[in-house]
Amino acid sequence: TTLFASDRDMFIFLANEQNRIVVPNRRDGQPGTLARGFFVYNSEVGDKKFGVKSFLFDYVCQNRIVWGTEQICSVEIRHTARAPERFLEEVQPALLAYSNASAANIETAIKNAQAARLEDKLDTFLRDRFGKRMVQPLKDLHVREENRPIETRWDVATAVTSWARRIPHADDRVAMESQAGEILRIAAWTS
Repeated sequence: TTLFASDRDMFIFLANEQNRIVVPNRRDGQPGTLARGFFVYNSEVGDKKFGVKSFLFDYVCQNRIVWGTEQICSVEIRHTARAPERFLEEVQPALLAYSNASAANIETAIKNAQAARLEDKLDTFLRDRFGKRMVQPLKDLHVREENRPIETRWDVATAVTSWARRIPHADDRVAMESQAGEILRIAAWTS
């Protein structure tokens, strides 16, 4: 529910915090909720591509820092002569589908991720996605915050978003949270 515009660029942030998605075992075995939101951004001077980024999130503070994002999906369009047509063909239908979508597919993806056990593959799974030096810190953080070790892909996504909350720069934080969203998408496809 924010509009920012300068003489060079702009962004719009819209969120639906009234119709939150209930997530069993969200944090430390307790249920929690996620809201849906999206950013639309553009640059008048060609500094950025036109883009739409949709996601689920825990909460947003007054200065529009979004915390605990998951399932980040992005569409970006370069400033070219065909950009308006691409918006009508790709972005507009995606936004309409997102706004009208049932929460059932999101709830299914979360359930699948919670059921996708990693067991003896955990270290390899973490190393392949986040590098060797991140394996132990992610495992330790999950134990500290959830009072138990990582067992599922959902737990990995929880650890990664927890780690991302500690990253001071928004673009680096969103990149890390996007990796957590990809883990949930993989779980949705493979479970």
